[in-house]
Amino acid sequence: MSAPYPHTPVLLNESVDLLVTSPAGVYVDATCGMGGHAEMICERISPEGRLFCFDMDPEALAIARTRLARFTNVTFMEKNYDKLKVGLFTESHTRIDGILYDLGVSSLEIDRAERGFSFMQDGPLDMRMGRSKTTAADIVNTYSREDLTRIFRDFGEERFSGRIAGRIVESRPFSRTAELADCIRGIIHGPFINKTLARIFQALRIEVNNELESLKKSLQTAIQILNPGGRLVVIAYHSLEDRIVKNIFQDAVSDCICPPQNPVCTCGHKAAAKRITRKPLLPSEAEIRENPRSRSAKCRAIEKL
Repeated sequence: MSAPYPHTPVLLNESVDLLVTSPAGVYVDATCGMGGHAEMICERISPEGRLFCFDMDPEALAIARTRLARFTNVTFMEKNYDKLKVGLFTESHTRIDGILYDLGVSSLEIDRAERGFSFMQDGPLDMRMGRSKTTAADIVNTYSREDLTRIFRDFGEERFSGRIAGRIVESRPFSRTAELADCIRGIIHGPFINKTLARIFQALRIEVNNELESLKKSLQTAIQILNPGGRLVVIAYHSLEDRIVKNIFQDAVSDCICPPQNPVCTCGHKAAAKRITRKPLLPSEAEIRENPRSRSAKCRAIEKL
């Protein structure tokens, strides 16, 4: 491995072991980030193999380009993973042997105050992973109380969503992460305030980057473009992501997706894949000690039939 980078890939060996089944295959890292997983994929594939690295964060891709400069069979694309098919089509590659998603927020984003992802540091209320126009400040300053409540409830699973949304509407405008965090601390007290803040900031990040809808679209595309025997490997970190992955994988491996109350199958659905992981792979205790951010990770994999 090359020189250390400010990011520790989660479930690195486990995920790449699942992904790479043919050294000469064509692979996609759909969430390249700073290139931790991509580097090991490149070390596993032969010069005849190919790796396509997608990420919508230009700063992360710049680091990944430097990290992987010694490899000549890598193509970088500054695109979100919901643009997989378009990006690969432009490169004349529409059939893939393996696709990896690591859905965690990059250390490059969460540890830098100027990116505005963390309530632990003061910075602009931004939270954009790419070059989109809408920021977290736009959302907290313009959305209605009802829309903010919905976002905090659906994307943060926060039980005080209504109270928090009401106080934000009464107190806005906000431009800094510390201002928003202090506003929430003014109405939510006790030892679990940091968990509430984490849920609210997660909800805003998901809304800014349209993460859940993009994930659904991308996973469905990924299954379509895999070669028979190709694998889809996903590392998720919170229940909303993992639920989407679990449900899409369940549909992919099922011969019938009719509602349970249907007496007979009428959907005509046929399984497109088989499970590789019966239960999600979890990080070891040693990995969690070394990298506490890995503690919530779950890795699931399926193989195209």
